[in-house]
Amino acid sequence: MSSRRSSCNWAVALLVLWSMVSLVVVVVWASWPAWAGLEGCQREIQALEEKLEGARVMKAKDLQAVERELKQSRENQSRLQLQIEHILQDIQLTNLSLTDALLEKAMLQENLTALESEVSESVSVQARLSQERALNEAEIFALQVNLTSEEHQLDSCMALRDASHSQQVAADSKRKACESKSKYFHKHLESCAVQE
Repeated sequence: MSSRRSSCNWAVALLVLWSMVSLVVVVVWASWPAWAGLEGCQREIQALEEKLEGARVMKAKDLQAVERELKQSRENQSRLQLQIEHILQDIQLTNLSLTDALLEKAMLQENLTALESEVSESVSVQARLSQERALNEAEIFALQVNLTSEEHQLDSCMALRDASHSQQVAADSKRKACESKSKYFHKHLESCAVQE
């Protein structure tokens, strides 16, 4: 009998518990109707639509910004391409100028080598001419010495000739005097002979 009473108590307790749970479920269900959930969904949808519209606007702005940047990038690329072409032209002109400069340098180097050869040859010629000049000066000095000696000999010969001429003149004078005396003596002898 006590077990039966215990079973009844358990049954009553379960019924009370189930009743309380059901009451809680009903209260919760009553306080959170489907319309409230629908309005919340609509608000969320509206918020999402606003966010989506904002995202579209931002996307459009970003797209415009990207297009502007792309346009600017293309313009920059075109400008840079022109600059690159100008730089390449300048490089080509510089290369041509460098080639001309190298050719001119090579020609100048050849001319310099030729001039150095000419200078070396001129130095050799000048040294040879200096030696020849020294020899010629020595020969001229020797000739001047010989000429001076010959002049002295010539002066001596001229003096001897003048002395010889003077002696010849004196001898002629003496001869004429002797001839005059001889004629005088002959005449005197002839006159003496006539007187005898």
